[in-house]
Amino acid sequence: MVMDASLSRRGSSKGARTAAVAPAPINVAPAPINVAPAPIDVAPAPVDIVSAPVTSSQAATEIPWTRIDLDLYEVSRGGYIVGYVEVVGAVFVALGGARYDRAVEVSQHLTFHAAVDVLVRRVL
Repeated sequence: MVMDASLSRRGSSKGARTAAVAPAPINVAPAPINVAPAPIDVAPAPVDIVSAPVTSSQAATEIPWTRIDLDLYEVSRGGYIVGYVEVVGAVFVALGGARYDRAVEVSQHLTFHAAVDVLVRRVL
């Protein structure tokens, strides 16, 4: 035998739903908003590219490496070979020296650019 229960009894979901719909009013005054005008940025004066002096950061725009093989890169500075970067798994090995067969391991890095940077900045 199946009995139907009324949903309007105390403790039913219908009663809980109507109690949740009508929350108690909250008296909170909104805080005043102060908006100050933003300062106006003035653009820098235009630079004449032809007569502007070349800085050291602009002169160092050459790419210091050349791909030799699938996992081997040659690094040069000032037209001279300073070393090689060999890819071994997930590690980049920096090898210092002008000849690959005589190059000596300088360091190991997790990024290619760090390995190239070590060779370019290396004091010979």
